[in-house]
Amino acid sequence: MKTKFSLLLAMALLINLGNAMAHALWIETAIKGKKGEAQEIKIYYGEYAEGVIEQVEDWYSDVKEFELWLIDPEGNKTLLETEGKKDHFTSSFTPEMDGVYRLQIGHAAQDLGGEYLYQFNTATQVSVGKVNEMGLEGAKTDLALLLSTPVNGKLKESLSFKTYFKNNPKAGVKVAVASPEGWSKEYESNEEGEVTIEMPWKGQYLIEATYTEEVSGEHQGVPYEFIWRCATQSIEK
Repeated sequence: MKTKFSLLLAMALLINLGNAMAHALWIETAIKGKKGEAQEIKIYYGEYAEGVIEQVEDWYSDVKEFELWLIDPEGNKTLLETEGKKDHFTSSFTPEMDGVYRLQIGHAAQDLGGEYLYQFNTATQVSVGKVNEMGLEGAKTDLALLLSTPVNGKLKESLSFKTYFKNNPKAGVKVAVASPEGWSKEYESNEEGEVTIEMPWKGQYLIEATYTEEVSGEHQGVPYEFIWRCATQSIEK
C-alpha cells in the first residue's frame, strides 16, 4: 500500500511541477525568541495552499528521514533531535545569545519521480534581542529562501526575502505565498535574488520558492535528467 501511495504521489508531484505550490516541507516556530527560553519547533509536510497536512507515515519516499540543523549567530552548526508525532515532528532549542538563529533542512528524496530528483528544503530564522541584520551568510541548502527584513517589533504588511542557489543570490526563482485567508500570489526574484512579499493579514503564511535544474546524474544508482528543488519559509504574523 505504501508503494502504491508513493507512486501516486510521485505522479502528483510531476503534474504540479508547473504549478505555484506543491507538496513541501515547512518549519513552524515563532520568529522572535528569548535568551534562556526554549524555542518550540514543528515540522510539517503537505500542500499548505490546499490545507493538506500529511500523516507522517504517508510522507513521500524517505522525506521523514530529514536532518534539522541549527546555525547560531556565530555560525556554529548543531544537529537537533526530532520526535515524530501523528502528522508532524517536534524539536526545540534554547537561545543563549542575541542575534539571528537559523533552522534549516535540506533533503533529497530517495525515490525519483520519473526523470526528476526531488529536493525538499526549508529554513526559518529566529531573532533574539535587537537585530540589525538577518544573518544571510553561512551554511545554506542548495536552494534557500531567507527573510532579509530585520524583525524587532510588529511585522509590516510586506517583508523582503532573498533566494539563494548554492550559496549565491539567484534571480528568476518562482516564489509563491499562501495566506491564512486562502489568498495566494506568485512572484519572481530580481537580479539580486530579492523579492518582496505582501502579508496584509494576521495568521500563518507559507512562502515557497521552486527551481528546476536541467542536469543529469545518478541518485541511489538511478539516473535522473532534472532536479526539482523547493525551499520554504513559514511565518506567523
